[in-house]
Amino acid sequence: MGRVDLNVDIGEGMPYDAPLLRFATSANVGCGAHAGSPELTREVVLLCRDLGVAVGAHPGYPDREAFGRAPWEDPWKAFDSLLAQTELLAGLGAAYVKPHGAFYNQSAAGGAAGDVLEELLRRLGLPLLGLPGGAHEGVARRAGVRFAREGFADRLLLPNGMLVPRSEPGAVVTGVDAVCRNALALAPLVDSICLHGDTPGSVELAGAVRRALEEAGFEVAPWL
Repeated sequence: MGRVDLNVDIGEGMPYDAPLLRFATSANVGCGAHAGSPELTREVVLLCRDLGVAVGAHPGYPDREAFGRAPWEDPWKAFDSLLAQTELLAGLGAAYVKPHGAFYNQSAAGGAAGDVLEELLRRLGLPLLGLPGGAHEGVARRAGVRFAREGFADRLLLPNGMLVPRSEPGAVVTGVDAVCRNALALAPLVDSICLHGDTPGSVELAGAVRRALEEAGFEVAPWL
């Protein structure tokens, strides 16, 4: 039926990194600012290499209290940190960039965060994994890098295609059946399907989604 990537957000201090990598084909590895540490980042990248999982840089606003999920009024104030984070992963062989948390959401809406992301991509020359239907595709095009479409099996979307804020009831989907249905619906439409490493039951969800995709005839493989 086609090919689709299964990506996970890891390297953020959760205890599920290794189990999740049994099912993922790419991993967005935290860069040590919104959570985790540079040492954990390096450990997780080595684990991904051992398991043949593609590595992406997952930079976030340096706000550990909010886990990088609180919007910044002026994203340019985070630029030096975001650049250092992404350079760390690029130096470890990351093959693409996927922003984290509020940086992802704000850059998908365009504005200053989109400009920040564009500058990061232009400097590093790495492809972007991002939200289709928003500003991410234009950001990648202006930066001169490849863009891959991402869907979220464990998150709800607003009618405009943006992610429902986590503060809203039901924004995070945790039921196995619902997550698998979402994944199967997304698979023909996107290049990569995301599961968050901090979603309750994430390892069970990753295994169920991988099985559901393969049983439906999809080849689960890195999008790169």
